[in-house]
This record gives sequence, structure tokens and C-alpha cells, in this order.
Amino acid sequence: MKKALFYDPYLDTLGGGERYTLTLAQILSQQGFEVEFVWDDNNILKKAEKRFGLDLSKIKVNKKAKKFIGKKSTLLDRFKFTRKYDLVFYLSDGSIPFLFSKKNLIHIQIPLKTKGNKFLNYIKSLFIHKFVYNSQFTKTIAEKGLPQSKGIVLYPPISTQELSSDKKRNLILSVGRFDPTMQNKRHDILIKAFRQLSAQTKNKYTLIIAGGVKGKAGKKVIKKLKILSKNLKVKILANPEFDKLKELYSQSKIFWHSAGYGISESKFPEKMEHFGMTTVEAMASGAVPVVINLGGQKEIITKKTGFLWDTIPELVNNTLTLIKSPRKMDQMSKNAQTRAKKFSVLSFTKNIKDYLF
Repeated sequence: MKKALFYDPYLDTLGGGERYTLTLAQILSQQGFEVEFVWDDNNILKKAEKRFGLDLSKIKVNKKAKKFIGKKSTLLDRFKFTRKYDLVFYLSDGSIPFLFSKKNLIHIQIPLKTKGNKFLNYIKSLFIHKFVYNSQFTKTIAEKGLPQSKGIVLYPPISTQELSSDKKRNLILSVGRFDPTMQNKRHDILIKAFRQLSAQTKNKYTLIIAGGVKGKAGKKVIKKLKILSKNLKVKILANPEFDKLKELYSQSKIFWHSAGYGISESKFPEKMEHFGMTTVEAMASGAVPVVINLGGQKEIITKKTGFLWDTIPELVNNTLTLIKSPRKMDQMSKNAQTRAKKFSVLSFTKNIKDYLF
């Protein structure tokens, strides 16, 4: 049986990048690979299953692997350890590691310039089969200094087959973690826009903001948002399970996203949405996206499937266009569902076979 090893130092955050990594691991386990994760807690996979709705029952945690593949490991230890695997999938923080399995895949999901000495990185790259990027936006920035011939864009796998459109309600949904991470989701901007929208729609719509929260910092963000949304039809939902998110997606007419607002894309590309997984999930559920014109979002949206905006007035006006034209909203909803299939798990699986094996 072939063996695969996955290294994701941010696994416990259970964010979009972790869903990407875990979905690939699930696919390989279903195709006969013996899959292991470098981690020190067996419960992490159970938490991930509950959070993302994945089947990780065939995957194991390798607690001993960290000392061989982490930054403190010696080159000899890493050589002896990784050469036993048929495939190593390594989520990079911008640095390039030495890996020695039969196929070494470096996943870069943040548009940052590569760290380290250029010549040494070149030597390390000789052992890398592919550099895998989650969007063209990420690839354009992150691959500077890396061999472009080995770079591929493999869009994140979205479980579109599990998502569907139900009876729609007057709901506008936004999904994004509340923690003040590198990417500021700018929920405050959405509430500001919603206050303007509510005044023009006689409060007929409700805005739901859902996302993960971890620690005191995230709770402070939520507290501020609740104060900001006083007297508005705004609901804030912390740490929803995926089944609850599916329900919200299916019932929402419109999807909002504002990560990166007010920040220069060229100066701080890492603070943009690197792709936009929640946008695709919303589209697969028939919610029409009205999202910020930054980062990877531009690779998802077409003129027939949603709106891209640069300013708060544009966000409000584009949303009003949909609300005032139910026929247009219905057609764009159907177009969005069709477009979302491009980013399905099925497409992801096919691309894995075409690009990686």
C-alpha cells in the first residue's frame, strides 16, 4: 500500500486551508493510500470531521513525525524519515523544506514572497515534484524566485454536491472567521453597508454573519460587532457546524464578502482573500455573490454569476439591483450554481489525477 504524509502546522485552526489539505487527504485515503498527519493530538481529525463534514476515518495521526519533519529536524533525520513515503504534502509558510519522498508537493496558500536563500531554495526545489497554489492570485506573487515550470493552480475543493438551494428567505449571509488574523474579514464594513441598505429596503432583509472564533481576541471582535449592529436585523453566529452553514447557505438570497477592504492589494497581498471558498459554497447553494473586487474573488465571479464591488455604495447599489429585480436574482442564482461546479470536489479530484499523478 502506498503511503502519504501530510504536514500542516496550522491544522488546529481548521480554516479554509485546512479543509483543502484534509480533503486531499480524504481523497487519497479513498484511493488506497495509507495517509498520516504530522500532529500531536489524535482528536484533531474528529474535530475536523465535525467541522467540515469529511470522512477521515481511514487517516491516522503520527505523533512521532514532528521531530523528523519540523524545522528543528536534521537533514539526515528528514532524509531517512521522508524517503519511506510515496508522497509528502507540505503546507508551506513561505519557506521551502528539504523533502525526499518519491513525490514531494509543496502547497502555498498565502501570496507571500518565498523565504530563505535563493540558491538554497533552488537546490531544495530540485526535490520538489510540484508547487501547488490555491489560486492564480497566490501563484503570481508567491512563485517569484521559484521554478515556474513546476507551479500549478489547484483550486480548493468545494463540496458542491452537498449544497443545494432551498426555499429562499430575505437573508444576506457572510461567512468568515472572527479572529483578528492576517486576513481581516472586515465584518464592520458589512454592517455599515447593511445599515444603509436597511434604510432603503424598510428592514425587510436580515444580515447573518457566521464564522469561527477562537480565544479572547475573537470574542472581542464579536462584542464590537454587536455594538455596531445595534437596532439592526443582524445575527452573529459563532462556530457554526457545517450542517448549520449548509442550512444558512440554502436559505440565503445574497452572499456578501469584504476581506481586504481598505488595504492595498499590491502592497499587502497576504491580507486579501487568497481564493474565496465560502463564496463558492454560497454560489453552489444559489446565493448570489456580491463580493469585494480583490484577491482570488476575481477568479470566481463572472458578470453573469454575481457582482464585484470596490466601495460601500457599490456594495449597497449592487445588492439593491438584485432585490429590485427578482427575475435577475433568480437567473444569476442559477448561473452561480452552474459556475460553482468548476470548483467542486469532483473537479479537484480530476485535476489531482491530471496534474499530480
